[in-house]
Amino acid sequence: MPGLACEDSEGNLRAILPLFYTPGLPFKLGRSATTSRFSSLPRTPVAGPLARDDESLMLVLQEAVKLVRAQPGVQLEIKSHRVDLCGFVPELFCVPWHSSYVQELPAQLKDCGWEEFCEDLRLPRECGPCDECTRLRFGNAKRQHRVKWAVNKAVRLGLQVREADCVSEVEQWYQLYLDAMRHHAFPPRSKRFFLDLWTNLRSLGQMKLLVAERNENGTKRIVAGSIFLLFGQTVFYAFTGCAHEDFHLHPHDIIQMESIRSSCKNGYRWYDFGEAADEDGLTQFKGKWGTQAKPLYHYHYPAHASGHDSEPSKLVTLVRRSWRSLPLRWTAMLGDQIHRYL
Repeated sequence: MPGLACEDSEGNLRAILPLFYTPGLPFKLGRSATTSRFSSLPRTPVAGPLARDDESLMLVLQEAVKLVRAQPGVQLEIKSHRVDLCGFVPELFCVPWHSSYVQELPAQLKDCGWEEFCEDLRLPRECGPCDECTRLRFGNAKRQHRVKWAVNKAVRLGLQVREADCVSEVEQWYQLYLDAMRHHAFPPRSKRFFLDLWTNLRSLGQMKLLVAERNENGTKRIVAGSIFLLFGQTVFYAFTGCAHEDFHLHPHDIIQMESIRSSCKNGYRWYDFGEAADEDGLTQFKGKWGTQAKPLYHYHYPAHASGHDSEPSKLVTLVRRSWRSLPLRWTAMLGDQIHRYL
């Protein structure tokens, strides 16, 4: 990994640009190019350079271009919220990408009405009249109604949400994650990846797994779960798993409600639902929570034909159709191999 950094004359860090090399696949997969590249960062929605000033930003970008220029056949890929990086280094080629969906959480306030909102949803009142609560609204009245309807239905159908507390529950959840990824025809991450998250980040308070359970004939069954990453003032909705036949229970809605409520109570200010394609049904789910779409941009050097395809190729369509018919264990094995190249 040729991580790039810029220091001033006193040794103070002024800018940083992490880059990871990935060999890429020998063909195009979906909307993204999969050639060999230095990426900041692979398999993440956004991870562009961090800089204290424009001059330092320009220097690390110029050095990244020099690095790639010296290695023919290798691409530079930078993912960023910023639309102006070409102004610093004209050699970069900008491609408008998907949008990420972010909700600004309110500061903690007294007499906020959060308890009444929870009462409407028949959720437990976790704060008394003297506690500091949060004022939270999900956009307009139509969106508020959609959220309340979905969460109320999940409650009526017997779903309850709690935080996973043992590694065996991560392994149970992983089977649901494989099912969800198979439905979306997308290569899953390895179980090892999620066990590493649990081992290394949970103890630091930077990762949690919320699961939705249903009591069926005296036995509780995990029907869905979502992994959240927590850093600074932001909670990131990172990974989710649910068997397709349980979607009608609306487990994702009640999980999101509990996660947002917990984020507010613990003082987080931003809730990031992650990226979604404009034509993806996920945009409707993420948009109904009152989020704001923040455009993302991919920068490349040298320029190449990347970006949004109007129609998927025949190869991609065939791969997706075949993927949805594979046994889960096969998708796990293939996904682990594919992610080594992406």
